[in-house]
Amino acid sequence: MTIETGSPEVAISRPFRRLKVSYVRKRHEDPKTGNTRRYSRHASLTINGDWLEQAGFPTGTIVNVAVMQGKLVIEQVREEQAG
Repeated sequence: MTIETGSPEVAISRPFRRLKVSYVRKRHEDPKTGNTRRYSRHASLTINGDWLEQAGFPTGTIVNVAVMQGKLVIEQVREEQAG
């Protein structure tokens, strides 16, 4: 299977990845005192690895993320769209 990147097709070593959604904590502070008022948790998904470049996403690539129920689609922003 190959992933379409707009460039010559490159075979991806493992085209399917299994990742786990975790969370990040955000600190909310009082603007007057700087003291912590509370923390909140938000879902987080970290995507990293050499396979990103194989799939056409080198460092600095701008992406669009399409969000649907139970599905995320990540696509490169073409140069004419980035303008």
